[in-house]
Amino acid sequence: MGLRTNGLLQGKISSSVLLKTSILVVAALIGTGAVTEGASATLDAVAYNATPQTISSGTLKFDTPTAVSGSTGFSATFANMNPGDTRTVGIEYTNSGTSGGVGMALSAGVAASNNLSSDASRGLQVVVSACSVAWSYPAGSCGGTTTVVVATSLSALVAASANGVALTGITTLASAAVLHLQFAVGLPNATNNEVWVNGAAPTGQSIPGYGTATAISGGTITGLSASVTWVLRERQATGATTNS
Repeated sequence: MGLRTNGLLQGKISSSVLLKTSILVVAALIGTGAVTEGASATLDAVAYNATPQTISSGTLKFDTPTAVSGSTGFSATFANMNPGDTRTVGIEYTNSGTSGGVGMALSAGVAASNNLSSDASRGLQVVVSACSVAWSYPAGSCGGTTTVVVATSLSALVAASANGVALTGITTLASAAVLHLQFAVGLPNATNNEVWVNGAAPTGQSIPGYGTATAISGGTITGLSASVTWVLRERQATGATTNS
């Protein structure tokens, strides 16, 4: 009888311990979120545009420069130029991008440097003029309004290769707009005075019946050649906020 009572008591104690243990485990699981039933009791709501919004990026680009009708453009060879000579070509640049450009600037590159491209006063001088309409060639005339946008030496354009020389009077170029330019390249007359003696550069010698043949300071400007690449650039306008 005593053994049976003890057995029952032990059974009750074991059941009580098991029940308490189960309660503790369930409480722990609820505290840690391990019990999933009812855990997603938050509310969600969504709204969306039935028609997708289109967003695209713009483009900023120049087409390859082209010669105006009647001009040979940059394919022209300016041969045998002498001090006082000027040669011109008519060129057109088209902004073929979808965005307008600002900050137009011109620079130049040369295959090999010599006095034509490195001497600021005696070397090649460049004048670029813009016309409100296409230049007329071979006359080289403008039937609209003319604006000189660059007037400097080739050496300055070469030195400005990083940023270029800004085009005066042209601040913007809209998408699909055409820039009508005339490039005039010349050798200055006043700063180039060379006297060659018996087919050679003078050394300062005295010549009977002529006088002194002054030596050429800085080297000759004659018999030289320059292969020039003209670079026109435009920049993106400052980003803006547009409300639609």
